[in-house]
Amino acid sequence: IRSEENGMRRRKMTDDLSLIAEYSDQDRDLFRKSLHRLLSESFIIRAVKDDAACYSFIVRNRSAVEAYLECAGWILRVDEPLGVISWKGPGSARINLTKDETIILVIARLIYEEKKSEITLLDTPAAPVSEFLEKHQSLTGAQVKKTRFYEVLRRLQALKLIRAEKTSMSPDTMISLFPSIAFALDSVAVQDLYSKITRDAASSADRGENEADEENEEEVLDADSTE
Repeated sequence: IRSEENGMRRRKMTDDLSLIAEYSDQDRDLFRKSLHRLLSESFIIRAVKDDAACYSFIVRNRSAVEAYLECAGWILRVDEPLGVISWKGPGSARINLTKDETIILVIARLIYEEKKSEITLLDTPAAPVSEFLEKHQSLTGAQVKKTRFYEVLRRLQALKLIRAEKTSMSPDTMISLFPSIAFALDSVAVQDLYSKITRDAASSADRGENEADEENEEEVLDADSTE
């Protein structure tokens, strides 16, 4: 039975890959553009104007894209309610975050949940940097150096989880929160991390450990565990 299933799977993959050969020149160019964007940026987001054409193409041609990625051992991941497309690869493809980056990502996820029902011109929820700073102190009981804080926000922006309205950040700079945040951290993962952060903060306060020691620790954002 397993042999028959494997044979059927291979035939389906072959059929799906053959669809690529039938693309018009325009669709072939869009296929290349979409795959390049997906693999280089990790997320394609429907609400992002520059991603709209690639998002629509992949949704329409999902079988062919899935087959192409499967040849390389990758899995296409599509969440149409969120409007996010990503991919799952080997363990080496997992994203490593420092502890302070993880804390701020959790804060971004919490703010996203609070504001996702709000309507904005960008069709994504947004919050000022000052709100991030306030929640950071509330969660950890400690202040964070603003220079380092802005570095972390830029890292999350590079990962296509948020977008700052200004190149030069300040407390009043608005941060757009992409649905890729919810894709990367589901409600179970964010609750687990939230509990761990609060426990670590309480333990650090008891031991009198400083913030510099915490920043050297690393956490792993394991997208494989999300649904």
